[in-house]
Amino acid sequence: VQIADRYRNGIHRIVKSIWNMQVPVIAAVNGPAIGLGNDVACMCDTRIASDKAKFGVTFLKIGLVPGDGGAWLLPKIIGMARASELFFTGDVISAEKAENWGLVSEVVPHDELMARANELAERICGQSPNVLRMTKRLMREGMMNSYDSVMEMSANMQALAHHTD
Repeated sequence: VQIADRYRNGIHRIVKSIWNMQVPVIAAVNGPAIGLGNDVACMCDTRIASDKAKFGVTFLKIGLVPGDGGAWLLPKIIGMARASELFFTGDVISAEKAENWGLVSEVVPHDELMARANELAERICGQSPNVLRMTKRLMREGMMNSYDSVMEMSANMQALAHHTD
């Protein structure tokens, strides 16, 4: 019970705070994103990796279950078969393979990573803040709810968007 409470009140609060942010979050992965690091990267809306980055979920190798939200999210990002392979083997994959699998949107030379992440952030910041928040919420809702419920939410948000900046 104490261990479960430590997860709920510790690590889970961290990953939930990232997941629940209303504004887009970019992960700029410059090295190993293993275990919790991979899960934190997955909680972000988009991920850019340096060519030195590596990704893995090695929980089983140390006798743990993937308890930081990755078991729920990683299959949604890269598909069940590839997520199962990573979880069940504990393999670590390169940035290039992560890009091929859809885990990251782009791989850049290591020394260009932060400049590229900042450039993407600037482009995102050029959008209407309210519409950006609504779009992020729609995308998140789309991962969990039915098409019809997301379409209803979309209609309501579109009505709001016509009256915001």
